[in-house]
Amino acid sequence: MKNKVSIGDRVELVFINDSMTRLKPGAQGTVTKIEAETDETLIWVQWDNGEQLALLDPIDKYKVVKK
Repeated sequence: MKNKVSIGDRVELVFINDSMTRLKPGAQGTVTKIEAETDETLIWVQWDNGEQLALLDPIDKYKVVKK
């Protein structure tokens, strides 16, 4: 999902390729940092459940719910 996301945006998890996380689809959080790489982007999120975990775009799927 090529979303235009910025620091401070609220995002909702659609899919994450991480079996160790407690996050489930529908979880929401706030973007705190964005690290752009060549083929991937790390989108660091402070999740409402207390976890701080990065989404790996384009592997993990999310949607921006509020700017």
